[in-house]
Amino acid sequence: MQEPAGQGRLISIIMANHQGARYLRAALASVLAQTHDDWELIVADDGSSDGSVEILQDAAAQDARVRVLLWEKPSGPAAARNRALAVAQGAWLAICDSDDIMHPDRLRRLLVAAERLGADAVADDMIHFATEPMAAPRSVFGPEPQELPREISPADMLRVPEPGEAGAQLGYIKPLIRREALGALSYDETLTIGEDQDLYLRLLLRGGRLWLLPEALYLYRRHPQSLSHRSSRAHIEASLAALEGLSDRLEFDQHTEIKNILNQRRRVLQRRLSFEMLAENLKERRLASAVGQVLRDPSLVSQLARVALAKARGPKPGQEAERAFDASAEVVHLVGPDGASPALSGDSAGARIAVPMPEEDGSHSALWADLCHRASRGALTLTYGDVAGLSAAWRVPAAVHVRARGPVASDLPPPKGQRDG
Repeated sequence: MQEPAGQGRLISIIMANHQGARYLRAALASVLAQTHDDWELIVADDGSSDGSVEILQDAAAQDARVRVLLWEKPSGPAAARNRALAVAQGAWLAICDSDDIMHPDRLRRLLVAAERLGADAVADDMIHFATEPMAAPRSVFGPEPQELPREISPADMLRVPEPGEAGAQLGYIKPLIRREALGALSYDETLTIGEDQDLYLRLLLRGGRLWLLPEALYLYRRHPQSLSHRSSRAHIEASLAALEGLSDRLEFDQHTEIKNILNQRRRVLQRRLSFEMLAENLKERRLASAVGQVLRDPSLVSQLARVALAKARGPKPGQEAERAFDASAEVVHLVGPDGASPALSGDSAGARIAVPMPEEDGSHSALWADLCHRASRGALTLTYGDVAGLSAAWRVPAAVHVRARGPVASDLPPPKGQRDG
């Protein structure tokens, strides 16, 4: 594989961890597998007591590029990342969460793109995966095709699409950032949610150039303990507090469009908060409070009816997971674009899916998201027999088995079935 112009420029990978032992080994393995090998991994453990420290110390003993920072009491992801940033030596910074996975060619390809575009930061799409059944295929950029690469504005960073509206919620992205462009900026430790988006926004407001790429090389794990997709009163209140923090630091006479976006987002969050409070009141049988809320805002009745109807139509607790894995195991053969593959005869059991060559796999998020969706709902086995299939298999971490159909000459290491993390 041809080395990029930036090979040899150190990348500091920042990883915050709190009680992430169940998924930590998979995240570490994806870093160790990177084809761009000039990196340091700085893991800031934030008061874990679940065996994470032992896993991290073992990784550091095996590879000198892994550094572990220990903190006795939990302080939050923003503070943990800031501790890692303070000691990072790289010309570039990459963020990877301790429950997520990077494609092994991710850092190399992001660095090539950043230098080609003259960017201060570049970000790829993020494919959702899970070992619990997901309702539908998902990626951060969404199913609608976009013209990529493209540079984004501060308003783009803040905009949150309404249900059914095309577009992406970019606060979740994990960009590769030029350290010189970031300068003295750091995470706002007063924020308990939205600290990533806040940092990216401040980078853009000071003139930083951030580009979105068509590639999808980051695998974003969804699980019940993940802070990023919980919906609760505390979560919404934290989101509102983060929003007010953004409002306080902006001069709106210079950012009218951003002001309008923040006001719309505030209204959405306030509606969600009102509904969560109504649900709490009903659950705790505080009927007088619930009636008072409905009288002040009759639209809450229709929201409540929609939620009740969805629950009535949906599976009972635990039924969805049972149904997914009662189904027959699925076998998918990943086949390169020419349709031929070693040791795959016409009568081989399983479906064939054509996958693009690695250098042409941008704008295929829908394919990767569909494979991850299948893996979340059934016992998926993948086979590959060429470089295209090998690269594609790395994007499906929840597959139960991943098998080579023969030797494949590639810089990418073979992936493993990682359903159990």
